[in-house]
Amino acid sequence: MGLFTRQKKKSEPFQFRVSDAVAVPLRGYLLRLKLQDGTPALTDIAPGKKLRVRGPSGGERVIRVKDYSATEGVPSQDKLDKRRELDIVIAHEDGLVDGEEIQIGWIASGPVND
Repeated sequence: MGLFTRQKKKSEPFQFRVSDAVAVPLRGYLLRLKLQDGTPALTDIAPGKKLRVRGPSGGERVIRVKDYSATEGVPSQDKLDKRRELDIVIAHEDGLVDGEEIQIGWIASGPVND
């Protein structure tokens, strides 16, 4: 990170809506997340961090962020604050909740602390 890169130390609760979900062979699922509420820190959505996803039918599970997607370039706090969206990749097994695939309209929230 550069000297002048703005980082939030810790975020407050946040909520994203899944606006796109695509199975990616050999990687898992790519989820495009659009911010609905809160002010997340990019560090709370970094690879290895957890989010809670909830479907319209009430199915819920904690997923782990595997990586950022390269579709939008290198993610930064400034990009997240301006665009209010982020593309992440999750493992294939995390993309299924009670046998149902994560889809458009699902809610992803955090931060999740163990």
